Amino acid sequence: MRVPVTPQDAPFTEFLTYGFDERRPSSTIAFLQWEKKRIPFKVEVPNVNDLYVEKIRQQLESWPGFRYEDWQTAAQFCADNKINLEEALVWADKAISGPFRGATIGHEDFSTLQTKAAVLAAMGRDTEADGVMHKALHLPGTDAYPIYAYGVGLLRAGKNTKAMEVFSFNRQQHPDEKFWTNLGLARGYTAAGDKKNAIASWETVLKNIPVDLSNRTSAYEQTLKKLKESS
Repeated sequence: MRVPVTPQDAPFTEFLTYGFDERRPSSTIAFLQWEKKRIPFKVEVPNVNDLYVEKIRQQLESWPGFRYEDWQTAAQFCADNKINLEEALVWADKAISGPFRGATIGHEDFSTLQTKAAVLAAMGRDTEADGVMHKALHLPGTDAYPIYAYGVGLLRAGKNTKAMEVFSFNRQQHPDEKFWTNLGLARGYTAAGDKKNAIASWETVLKNIPVDLSNRTSAYEQTLKKLKESS
């Protein structure tokens, strides 16, 4: 292989070294470095997502195809990248309701339904996506955390009103859970500019932080402090 390159000055390297910088899904900067020179060149794959989807198809025909989680992962990849959506919807449905060559069956839970909703949303079928998420939210046994995470995703998408509805619903569904439900409300009220309720929710969050999440305490305290100072 021959590529045009421009040698660069570099710190002294005793042994010939190869590496990769600026790693991205479809490209990277490869380099070799020796003594005081560095030789970089770009490696790029313009159709990387198409290649990835083709690889997914191949894998789903082999052992990974016996697990509903892999069908869900495949569908979610397509939804996230807004590609191959018609087939992705088939994959999402299989993740929910299988069966997979008689070896196992699909699994309907909040996560698999959320993936199907994501595919539908990527297709522009928002009403259907909302219907699937309504079903997911009302599934018996759904924990508070995945509902909280869904609400946070809505916040990041700028859908504050809808996120607040999800956070409020989570609190109603899990009255005995004090951390994730109040954390959702705290984030929702903060985003909405409702300082009074935001402060009250953050105070409740700080009183109920699980031991394994205690490293977040300082960040929450800082958020609460800023709210109080600005109120």
